[in-house]
Amino acid sequence: MSPRVPNIENTDSRPNNLPTVHVRSAQSNDTLDIAGIYNQHIALGGSTFDTQPWTQELVSKLLGFGSPDAWFVAIESDRVIGWASVRRYSLRMGYRFTSETAIYLDPTVTGRGVGHQLQDRVNSHCQESKIHHAVAKVITDNERSMKFHLKAGYELVGIQKEIGNMNGDWIDVAILQKLF
Repeated sequence: MSPRVPNIENTDSRPNNLPTVHVRSAQSNDTLDIAGIYNQHIALGGSTFDTQPWTQELVSKLLGFGSPDAWFVAIESDRVIGWASVRRYSLRMGYRFTSETAIYLDPTVTGRGVGHQLQDRVNSHCQESKIHHAVAKVITDNERSMKFHLKAGYELVGIQKEIGNMNGDWIDVAILQKLF
């Protein structure tokens, strides 16, 4: 079976009427909400290879890693509606200026500009932390995420063909990068 190469032509434009959302650093009392949003994506499929739900304890541990790692949440009406992370790409010294980024939204708020607001905060953090290279790994069938990352200034550098297997299907992953 030949791998599927996504149609990633970027025709989306950033919404002019961004919702009233506040983006801030994640705090210990956000762990349940972060896990809940991620667990929705595990259940829906198509955006992660995780199969086991995240717990508050796991998220607490992830939030506890020091710089350059960082976690951010998007808040609307006192409710966490999305999160973003910047995490070390590798513990090897040569990768000290490289991070992997991720953004997950409550599925009910996609298409409203919340992801762009989180990405802006990720970009600021990378620049402030002297991150030179950000990596995003996206399942190629997730065309919305592919378009989002291209709009955010990432470029496609390759596709890892059939790198993962979910429910008996081989899955391709796009590697995208953004240089600061």
